[in-house]
Amino acid sequence: MNKEAYILNIDEKVFFKDLVSLCPDGIIAINRKGMIVIFNKAAEVITGYTAEETLGKISITELYHSAEMARRIKKDMYGKDWGGPGRLHDYEVEAIRKSGEKIPIRFSATLLWDNGEEVGSVGFFADLTPHKRMEEKFHQMSITDGLTGLYNHRHFYTVLSEELNRAKRYKRPLSLMCFDLDNLKHCNDNYGHLEGDRVLRLVGDTLRSVLRQSDSCFRYGGDEFMVLLPEANRHKAFLVAEKVRDTFALRSSHSEKGKDPQKYSFSIGIAQASKGEDTESFIKRADLAMYEAKKEGGDQIRIARRNIGKKIAAK
Repeated sequence: MNKEAYILNIDEKVFFKDLVSLCPDGIIAINRKGMIVIFNKAAEVITGYTAEETLGKISITELYHSAEMARRIKKDMYGKDWGGPGRLHDYEVEAIRKSGEKIPIRFSATLLWDNGEEVGSVGFFADLTPHKRMEEKFHQMSITDGLTGLYNHRHFYTVLSEELNRAKRYKRPLSLMCFDLDNLKHCNDNYGHLEGDRVLRLVGDTLRSVLRQSDSCFRYGGDEFMVLLPEANRHKAFLVAEKVRDTFALRSSHSEKGKDPQKYSFSIGIAQASKGEDTESFIKRADLAMYEAKKEGGDQIRIARRNIGKKIAAK
């Protein structure tokens, strides 16, 4: 018997059973009451349940993290937006593994009919966890400065807009700390760019070790950095700036045989968001305060009050 003839004479039930079992995508079929009646090997791997635990024993709603989601899926299946009515195509939701872990899945499903009566549905689904992780990795790369590990210039404006809106909505303080390395050019000229890169990386390490998880740190450009401090007024921001400056000074001192010890410092400007202030004005006030500190010889912190900086001498 040739291969073609064998395929034509194969038992359809055996063929269907093998197809379901070997399919790399999860396959789940339910009856009219929502009870699971088909549950293949891939579905077991994705959900953590076994077929023995599910077939005829649990409802499909137990694989969703809420009854509301189950109702929404059912409603969308009867609608026209996802390939229907009676179908869903490339539909993304979160499922619940047996362990309680939420997993992102994409599935396609269709209603099953018998003599014009709905008798259930069958769906094919895949675990999107690796895909989502890769998406998140690329997203983080797009918003992160490769040298310091801090957020980059572009992401700064996104976060700043969000934080300003949040501060206005809840009437909570928000401060911006703008600072610049005082002598990075001297460092590069005397010790080389590798040392300069080391110092910039140290800035990132210092900020991550000192600041709260709710604070956001950015390499704004070159040797200029921005830090957003939610729930912090200008006086609290000043204390944070002192801690950042002192910690960095201790960590960054550098000496090399035959050369004078090299110390690094910050010129820091601080602004607290004013009522109704836009992003451009907020940045400008912090930036001008920083330049005032730099003009005073560096290693200074200045707090901007409206358009006038109040000088606070370095220790």
